[in-house]
Amino acid sequence: MRKRIVAWVLTLSLVLTGVTVFSSAEDGGSWYDGGEAQQPEQGTPWDQQTQPEQESPMEEQPPADPVYFPDVQAGDWYYPYVNTLYEAGVINGFTDGTFQPGSKVTTGQALKMIILAAGYPEPPQAASHWARGYLDFAIDQGFIVRFEDITDLDISISRRMVAKIAANALSLQRESAQSLFTDTDDDFVCALAEAGIVGGYPDGSFRPKGALTRAELSAIVNRIYDYRTPAVDFLTDDRNYDPVRLRSSEQLIEFLKQKEGFLEYAAWDYAQYSIGYGTYCDKDEFPNGITREEADYRMRLALAKFEASLDDFLEKNNLTLTDNQYDALISLSYNIGSGWMKNSNLADMIKSGRYTHNEIASAIGIWCHVRESSGMVISKGLLKRRISEIRIFLYGDYSGTEEGFNYILFTTQKGERERDIAVYETGSTYDPMFRADRAGDTFLGWFTDDGRQITESSIVQEDLTVTARWQSDEGGVTEPDVTDEESGDMGDWWGSWLQP
Repeated sequence: MRKRIVAWVLTLSLVLTGVTVFSSAEDGGSWYDGGEAQQPEQGTPWDQQTQPEQESPMEEQPPADPVYFPDVQAGDWYYPYVNTLYEAGVINGFTDGTFQPGSKVTTGQALKMIILAAGYPEPPQAASHWARGYLDFAIDQGFIVRFEDITDLDISISRRMVAKIAANALSLQRESAQSLFTDTDDDFVCALAEAGIVGGYPDGSFRPKGALTRAELSAIVNRIYDYRTPAVDFLTDDRNYDPVRLRSSEQLIEFLKQKEGFLEYAAWDYAQYSIGYGTYCDKDEFPNGITREEADYRMRLALAKFEASLDDFLEKNNLTLTDNQYDALISLSYNIGSGWMKNSNLADMIKSGRYTHNEIASAIGIWCHVRESSGMVISKGLLKRRISEIRIFLYGDYSGTEEGFNYILFTTQKGERERDIAVYETGSTYDPMFRADRAGDTFLGWFTDDGRQITESSIVQEDLTVTARWQSDEGGVTEPDVTDEESGDMGDWWGSWLQP
């Protein structure tokens, strides 16, 4: 289904499920700093754009409006943001039932939320700290400067640093020379404010050195997502539909309908409510269901948005694509979002125009991960869909078949893999072959459970699971240490996500 990061995939999906780690081991028992809840600062929070008019309690929020946390009431400015996350099933609050909106957020936690909310895939984890992978990713992408912007992942992050990371992640630049705040003229802060993602206090200040609260981050995540995927006003069945001009072929539209299936009523799809042919909707937007005619129209409107993103990507890089290549990338975007166009191996290959069948197959095939309670995992269903899109890209085959390609799953309990999965054309060789690295040891290669070594000259004949083998410092060979989870009995879900 189309993941509206980021997605809510790459939408709040790929984006917000990390908010559920209130009591995870990696976060030290709390999503935020832990300890006692801190009182919010006096005055309108920095995220509020305008001061609401005062109304009577009955006019402000009818009694029917839900209250999920005793410290998040209908009159609170952050009420709609927190409720949106709660109703999406991505936050649960603390064990005492509170949300603690004034608690502070650590640098590591904010990094994770901003990167995923901006539509980027989850980076590889690092052993040194649960958030180190997000820090390394932000540095590699140029969002922040190494050894300068962030030196401690467990301290509160400043509002100015949040603005810098978010503005760079969204490729926002300041448009106006007008000073928006009394206490800062920072370009990143102003760029984010111009986009409507952050605001100031009633006194005109931004308080750039101030800390970030849970309530503020709830608003930031929602607004980053809304900025990436602006709402579309869909027509209802009692009105005429204006034609939607698309480059995407009717063959692709039929392919997408086959892959998505038709949902007459809204259903939860990993990270959002979807209806029709996989388009986003609010939970109660269609109480009487949707017709196939309107579902088709909504899908075409959504495709037009992704075509605009792809056309912009092609124009900026002076690229042209064949119709089937264009269709394949639109199908991928419809399913996972347009985040792949920013920083990915796939984007680099499309820009260069130089790649083998196996290289482009793996670059497309890696986008087969979804978020489960255990983290990002590979979906067998999405992997099959990626192979169908590879066939469209390479051969112009819209049949939806997954034949002609095999995958290899790379596993290792120690060290780091270049990636966890790759896709190869059947009958070719495993070229390119990916490596693993482990400090102090030599990587000997990938081996199957029966001891066969798979190299770049091995012939692709079947789906495989291979495990890294190492030469230890003492000269002995370390045998693969495979858990039941990595034994090859994968079922529908397996593996862990690595950066494509």
